[in-house]
Amino acid sequence: MAGPSKSGPTGGDMAGIGVYFAGSVLLPLLAGVGLDSWLHTGPVFVLIGLFVGLMAGGLAIWIKVREFTR
Repeated sequence: MAGPSKSGPTGGDMAGIGVYFAGSVLLPLLAGVGLDSWLHTGPVFVLIGLFVGLMAGGLAIWIKVREFTR
């Protein structure tokens, strides 16, 4: 008798995606805060870090969703 087939992502998979997205947004954002503080600039590097983090997080989610749909 065959075991149950995996029909989709588990709760742990989804939590992992959430943690990965949060980390990929927060790390560049905090790096931007640090650079702005160190260089005494406006929110330039914070905005760059936010943009980079959102792009990296979106890409990571897209890759994971592709894995789950195969």
